Amino acid sequence: MDQWVTGSRDIRTAEGEAHVSCTPPVAAELFEISVLDTTGGDGHERWHTIGWGVDREEVDSIAETYVTRPMCPYDQARIRHQGLLVGMRRRPRPSAADGRDAS
Repeated sequence: MDQWVTGSRDIRTAEGEAHVSCTPPVAAELFEISVLDTTGGDGHERWHTIGWGVDREEVDSIAETYVTRPMCPYDQARIRHQGLLVGMRRRPRPSAADGRDAS
């Protein structure tokens, strides 16, 4: 998201306005959560970013929720920090003990 500001002491232009990104300066501390979307009509899988978080445990919990939710769970969710993969969650496979087909 972007924000227009006028009269800022930190940002000055000849016109008195500046375009400022709302991305926080501590973005390097954020963890990215993305999910694997397999529902595309073209048959291709795609990763989509679904959110950001600052606490690793919280982000891991959110990723787990997206692959275990009852309605339309994703196959995989991954967690990245500064572009590096730091965690992966996968949808649990059904087992014969659940009474569902394990194939």
